[in-house]
Amino acid sequence: MRDSRGKDRSLLLPSDLKLGTIELPGDARSTSGKRLCLSGVRLCQWLLIAVPAGIAVWMLAGCTGHFTGIAPGAVMGRIGVYDYSPSIILKSGVLQFWWCGQGRNPDKPSQNSDTIQYATLDPATGKASTPITVLGETPGAWDSAYVCNPQVVGGVFKNPLGDGQTYSYAMYYVGTAFHSGVDNCIGVAFSNDGIHWKKLPSPVVVPASAIWYGVGQPAPYNSDHKAGIRLFYEDDDRPSGSQHIEADSTDGIHFVRVGTLTTNGMNLPGASWGDIAYDPVTQYWYAVFNMNVRDPATTGNRTERGQMGVTLYRIPADSLLSGANPWQQLHSFDTNGTGNESNFLAGFLRDEFGNVNVDSYPTIELFTSISNPKPGWNASSGDAAAGAIPEYWDIGKVEWTPGQPLLQLNEYANAAVHEVTTGWIDSSGGFRLQSTLGSLYESPQNGASLAFYGCKSGSTDYFVSTDSACQGQRILGVQGYGYSQPQADLPLLPLFQCYSGHDHFASTGGNCSGQSGQGVLLGYIMPE
Repeated sequence: MRDSRGKDRSLLLPSDLKLGTIELPGDARSTSGKRLCLSGVRLCQWLLIAVPAGIAVWMLAGCTGHFTGIAPGAVMGRIGVYDYSPSIILKSGVLQFWWCGQGRNPDKPSQNSDTIQYATLDPATGKASTPITVLGETPGAWDSAYVCNPQVVGGVFKNPLGDGQTYSYAMYYVGTAFHSGVDNCIGVAFSNDGIHWKKLPSPVVVPASAIWYGVGQPAPYNSDHKAGIRLFYEDDDRPSGSQHIEADSTDGIHFVRVGTLTTNGMNLPGASWGDIAYDPVTQYWYAVFNMNVRDPATTGNRTERGQMGVTLYRIPADSLLSGANPWQQLHSFDTNGTGNESNFLAGFLRDEFGNVNVDSYPTIELFTSISNPKPGWNASSGDAAAGAIPEYWDIGKVEWTPGQPLLQLNEYANAAVHEVTTGWIDSSGGFRLQSTLGSLYESPQNGASLAFYGCKSGSTDYFVSTDSACQGQRILGVQGYGYSQPQADLPLLPLFQCYSGHDHFASTGGNCSGQSGQGVLLGYIMPE
């Protein structure tokens, strides 16, 4: 499992949410003692086949049970158990998903924690296959406590396991033998169908010490469509935050560390990421980093599991290590935009070699780990945070299209309150669009560097602020970017924060449209 920064640290789980290795009787129960809804779980019988050199081979022997479909509000996920950290490949018109999800270890059924799940999705029909467990922990091995965070890449891998076989898939994953979640390493398994996998007995990347988190979040890119793998991963072998490393290999198993990815241009230094992928058309690397976790003082004193959002960046290929050109921030996907309380550990849709120019390209498609369902418009901060627990984690989807930088700042109202936002509105809240106040940039550009935030006080009072801490209230996310001062060459509009006496709203007039006293100037926005 992951802690609030996106790391596999089981010791940081709340005492009533012990989702590590659990000895369970016949029927699975949630860690709070309530029975989990297992309608989305397919019970399978697996055999562990012994082969030379200690290689573990998982063979699907047969399945019982049924799958009732993807959880409502998700693209992929099972009802009542956690599903997150996806790897997605588009191949022959079908989406192949691998992800980290709760399940029983095929070789140790009493171990009910992290497993690697697999399913396919036909984008034309929306039909998904039944998720199945394709990888679990190996008892007594370096990955005996947890396996998680898979990333799959295609290629031609000749005899990597010493068994004389050639494989067409490699899965890089994170594992550890410590239930405390430290000393994580990166391992690899090979397959020809994406379902039946053979593990390399030893990890391919190990941390320098065994006292911190270690290494994780691997992201492979196949540079020659054979076995030339550029592996990007997090090095979190320190308490101060993550560095991101490139290590290269010619055979997919022996890696040489090349360098550390630049942080030039990043406004999230030390942040964990979900994925990195390449666009050979524009020669940009795209990476998606996790945003911050909300302050528990703003979430009913609950520590939320999973960050409130992710931010998409890109950088020219020749600057990835050197930093000669900075990372360019493109868009943030957070509660403000999606409505989900948590949005974290996103994976790119890619081809089998790690390229993003597939499907609806130049639109970049990402599949985020989300808390599902979305909290209602009038949910308290505590209730919203309670909906972010792992039991409600599924996989959703967001997109970014180049050349569409402006976001409309709309004012909505229902019978009780106003909400001003560039993003999501609860359709069950009775809101109606009153006006479009203007526009904000989706990222800092054209001199617009002032961030406007979506905030919420109590259960119903939404407001816009330029304070990144939302004046001590709950932050929903980034509305967009504008200006702190008028610009001589731009027809900007002032934006004021207004208060009606019982809720906040916004106005481009200092008298707050005559509905209240003088407004507080926030900054300047683009006209509609």
